[in-house]
Amino acid sequence: MLDYMDYVVKAFEKQTKWSSDNSYENITATSRSLLNFPIPQSFKFQTSNKSTNHSFNTLELTRGKKINGSLTYLYTDVDGLDSVLRGSNAIALQDATETYRNIQPSFSNHHVPYWGLPSQGDLLQYTPKFIPRSLYLGRLYYPSSVLEAMMIKRLSPHTQFIVKCISSTVGGSNLNYWTFCWQRYKEQNCHEWILSSNDGLCGYRILHNVMVSPSKFNNSLYNNSSLAVGAEFWLSLGSLNPGCSTSLRYCTHSANTGRPLTLTFTLNPLFGHVSTTYSAKTSANSTFTTKYDFNLYSTESNLSFGCELWRSESPIEVTSDVFHKNTVHSIAKIPHDEKMDQELLSLNDISTETNITVQDESLNNFNDNQQKYLNDLTKTFESSLQQIDKERSIIEGFENKFNNKQFSSVWKLSTSFMSKNLKILWEGRFKGFLFSAGTELLFKADEKGIQPIINPSSKFGVKVQYSS
Repeated sequence: MLDYMDYVVKAFEKQTKWSSDNSYENITATSRSLLNFPIPQSFKFQTSNKSTNHSFNTLELTRGKKINGSLTYLYTDVDGLDSVLRGSNAIALQDATETYRNIQPSFSNHHVPYWGLPSQGDLLQYTPKFIPRSLYLGRLYYPSSVLEAMMIKRLSPHTQFIVKCISSTVGGSNLNYWTFCWQRYKEQNCHEWILSSNDGLCGYRILHNVMVSPSKFNNSLYNNSSLAVGAEFWLSLGSLNPGCSTSLRYCTHSANTGRPLTLTFTLNPLFGHVSTTYSAKTSANSTFTTKYDFNLYSTESNLSFGCELWRSESPIEVTSDVFHKNTVHSIAKIPHDEKMDQELLSLNDISTETNITVQDESLNNFNDNQQKYLNDLTKTFESSLQQIDKERSIIEGFENKFNNKQFSSVWKLSTSFMSKNLKILWEGRFKGFLFSAGTELLFKADEKGIQPIINPSSKFGVKVQYSS
């Protein structure tokens, strides 16, 4: 389950129209959320509230071997968070947890900056102007007296600056770590420059969206597929240790069912590590993923599986037929390409003027053939546009079916052959509270090496959240 402050940060990104899916850091976010989801290791209680329209507080208590806790304060000057944020008794469960990420193609998800709203007296003379927005977060852990801080600053419509800091006095030594990240996302490229005070770590990330332009006719690739290629490069100035990796992500939807799937490929040439993942939503209530790891140098391999099973309170009756039943009967609702419309209109004008001014029989025959050609051409594009609109409505219908459902709980399961573990997590809502309860069972062979038994170091914990 997402922490409340992470939920507010996601709302901040949504209001400022910043897509974190275009970051190289999140290129494998879908498989991570289905395979490497965190398991509570003790009892944790978290209560949060919105003090004002721009400030939020969180108090957290953890009961393990001893009682620990933290106090978090967040402030942001962005407006309109009331339309996005929900309390624990009203938030949709699919928004409160990390789940399958439905990546939108870059041409249908252009970066739209946050614009300020005009006053009533300036409506007639209003011109859009970008307004920088900021987010400040501070967290104090006790009794360890560890301080954590973060700042997100929107510098321009296409750039963002992030600063993170951790300060600790544990053990009588003062430890301060700073991380600076400058991000730029414009058109199909997302660049990130990272600098950390921890051993002088420097990094550069880039993600390039290959499919960036829609088809000429009615966006035939609309919400259908996207291909992204990225890489990262790291260098430690203290130890001069390099690091790099490259990844590929392909997302698409089934035109017949609208179900999305994601394929990723990651290569680390320095360590010879190769990783591939396959994630798909088999239905609106289930998700499946698999991951295969292989090392080129040691030839070691690992196979992991993960799945999600959602339980809904009341099924939604929205189907894809609702979205396209009207468009199948009327081509007028399907947007055509403007350039082709102008060409057809110009050809029709030529045909009309010729019929009026020229009476020659040969020209009339030519006009008849021309008109027949135009009618056949229009009929051909009409059927193609109808098919494209039908496929698009099926894809949107499947996505809306999942987003509009009222889920009461979700089960997450993950296992790995090499680690010999089984992770089970249940997340749900009860009486206005959000609950997360899970366990990680570690198996080992018995003394004879035949029958697997549960390792005593297995984990179990419960997390309770309430927010208003």
